[in-house]
Amino acid sequence: MTTRSRASGSRTVAIAGANGMLGRHLVEALLARGDRVIALVRQPSVQHFPSAVEVRRWQASDPVAPVDGADAVVNLVGDPIFAQPWSPARKQELTQTRLLATRSLVEGIRKIGGAGCTFISSTAVEYAGDTGDRLVDEKAAPGTGGFLAELAQVWEAEAQRVRETGARLVLLRQSLVLGREGGTLAALLPVYRSGFGGTLGPGGQWFSWIHLNDAVLLILHALDQETITGPFISASPNPVTSREFANVFAHILHRPRLFPMSRSMMKLVWGERAALFLDSHRTVPHVALSTGFQFRFPTLSEALADLLSQEPMPIAQLIQQTSEL
Repeated sequence: MTTRSRASGSRTVAIAGANGMLGRHLVEALLARGDRVIALVRQPSVQHFPSAVEVRRWQASDPVAPVDGADAVVNLVGDPIFAQPWSPARKQELTQTRLLATRSLVEGIRKIGGAGCTFISSTAVEYAGDTGDRLVDEKAAPGTGGFLAELAQVWEAEAQRVRETGARLVLLRQSLVLGREGGTLAALLPVYRSGFGGTLGPGGQWFSWIHLNDAVLLILHALDQETITGPFISASPNPVTSREFANVFAHILHRPRLFPMSRSMMKLVWGERAALFLDSHRTVPHVALSTGFQFRFPTLSEALADLLSQEPMPIAQLIQQTSEL
């Protein structure tokens, strides 16, 4: 197998997690630029992908993922981290789903021969733990303590096994993805629109975030730039504090910023899951910037202005603009 560069034509990309918010937009972007897409999904009969997409049945517990014919594999699998309380059983489920899916994909790449293949495997910026006010990049040491840091670290360790096959590995350390269809933005939008939105926690902790379209374009960038290996932060170059996040959100919606939620209240309501908003992650995407990536929505105000507009910019339009440069 040989990885084709963009200059030499299209490539075939297998996507695990193609039915998620990020996955669906990645499918659209790949098709828009002429790549072939294989969607790995649990129930092909209930999925509604464009006719050009080849849909294959697969689930995380399968020993070997069916990635035959793929030049690259993108792993976006992971149950929503915030959806349910973190009981011991839930933590084990969140961990096992990610580990089993990654293991299955690695074995799929091993089966077809990894030399020349690219494996982009999702992980999280929480890998480095709570970093306070420090500005950190891909060289950050693993964090200690906390479920999220531990999860990201074992997740990456499982993905590292693909190196045995000769494949190129990119560890996609994903930040908070802002998109209209789901995730944090969709959850906060009705609260702020009603005028009841406020700062989460003390206000000084840092949020690393990224516009959905930039998250997709960063994956394409990692596919195309064959010098990129190892940790790869997917985040805007401009992290914000919790207080700034609330101020910008309220300003874009022309609503007041009310009712701050204290640390104790957040822990009472969400338990250990409050760490998602209370821990500080002030990350900078050094690898993306040093390899020439240009963010389309570098500031939170630009990102929210687009996402909350009547007609957010579709990813296919961004792909067309990029190809014309």
